[in-house]
Amino acid sequence: MEIRIKLRILNKLVLLFSLCLLLGNSAALAQVLQFGNNEDLSIYGNEITDFQWVRGQYTNHAGGGRGGYGMRRRGGWWDTDYPDSDENFLRGVQRYTNVDTNPRNYEYIEITDPRLFENIFLYMNWKRVPIGSSYSGPNFSPQEIESLREFMLRGGFVMVDDFWGQPHLDDMFMEMGKIFPDREIIKLDTTHEIFHVFFDIDEVAQVPGRMVTWDYGGFMKLDDPSYPPEIYAVLDDDGRVMMVANYNTDLGDGWEHTFYKGYPTKYTNEAYKIGINYLIYAFSH
Repeated sequence: MEIRIKLRILNKLVLLFSLCLLLGNSAALAQVLQFGNNEDLSIYGNEITDFQWVRGQYTNHAGGGRGGYGMRRRGGWWDTDYPDSDENFLRGVQRYTNVDTNPRNYEYIEITDPRLFENIFLYMNWKRVPIGSSYSGPNFSPQEIESLREFMLRGGFVMVDDFWGQPHLDDMFMEMGKIFPDREIIKLDTTHEIFHVFFDIDEVAQVPGRMVTWDYGGFMKLDDPSYPPEIYAVLDDDGRVMMVANYNTDLGDGWEHTFYKGYPTKYTNEAYKIGINYLIYAFSH
């Protein structure tokens, strides 16, 4: 069974890497993304494309998968910005690359689900206190830790998004340390290949969340020097980035609010650029 899973992953990697070789050399995103947000997604049909966006559902911190802001949530904060963020990001991938995907091809799965190993890219949103409630982030179980570790060591790429301030950073280090207690968590600078694999990114932009953009009960303002945007990573033995964590920035909100006139377009563009770079890096590594 394990051999079949590994072969399935290898076949998918080969296929997706081949697709990446066809990608055009795009210099920059357009100032305004030219796709409509009122389109009927049924136009894309029901066929599963070569790339499907997968969001990870974790056991909720202190809440066993329940809580957050009431019953409307699916538990915790793993589903933040879902599904608009997922749909819009896939619109951007479809528009700016030759990767075979479309805005319908996204789903969320438990991170212990065996189907995780049929993919190479996993998106995760986690928050911990003080933002939100006591149900505000993951407290990874031994089973979740083992699944995430195995996924990354087999060649998978995990993107963690949207956490702000020192308390969140401390929690992130704690959870990442559970997965890889013997690996260093490093801070990436823009000389790293991941910032130049598709778009050339010379500065880590702070992509604002709602709290920042509209002072939505917020504790900070955009470009507050106390909250510098940073990207942390865990590498494998060959130096491949297995996991990135976006600190003091929120790519998910950048994607989610693509069509909201009050959201600065330049930050939406930055969110697409770095997200697509992560994706192409995952495909080609």
